[in-house]
Amino acid sequence: MINKLAELELEEAMEATEKADTENDKFTINDLGGANWAFRKLSAMEQKRKEIKELANKEIERIREWQEQETKGLDNSKEFFEGLLVKYFARQKEVDPKFKLSTPYGKVATRKQQPKWVYDDEKIIEWLRTNDPELIRIKEEPSKEDIKKKYTIVGNNVVTENGEIVEGITIEERPESITIKVEV
Repeated sequence: MINKLAELELEEAMEATEKADTENDKFTINDLGGANWAFRKLSAMEQKRKEIKELANKEIERIREWQEQETKGLDNSKEFFEGLLVKYFARQKEVDPKFKLSTPYGKVATRKQQPKWVYDDEKIIEWLRTNDPELIRIKEEPSKEDIKKKYTIVGNNVVTENGEIVEGITIEERPESITIKVEV
């Protein structure tokens, strides 16, 4: 639970925000004291957000535990009845290979599947090198970390140590990013 001081800061921040919204009032920060005031408000908001999130997570976990308990018995019963249906279906298929089980509440069906190919990549590559090398795929891609280490930036280009421009790379300047970190 957030402390009383943070609670007061939060109330003051909410009131200030409402006032600014209704009166089209523009707050401005003109000095270090004003910036400190704004950071106190942000800190109180972050504390409240953290408190809300912790409460929500506890409730979500409690509901998940309840859901698991409630559905555990249902899952066991479902497996039991599905097992009974599969056994019945299998017995009937032995008698009549074209048997279909269909009721207004459900059906059991079979479907032929294609065989699954299980690969041991190391062994198959070794074998293909000797017997069928054109079936080995080689993936080419630039080593971007090594490129950054080896070459340098000159203007909007990347150049080698001999001054040759590396084709395929351009440099885009980006503005400074602003980060606001609130201490809670």
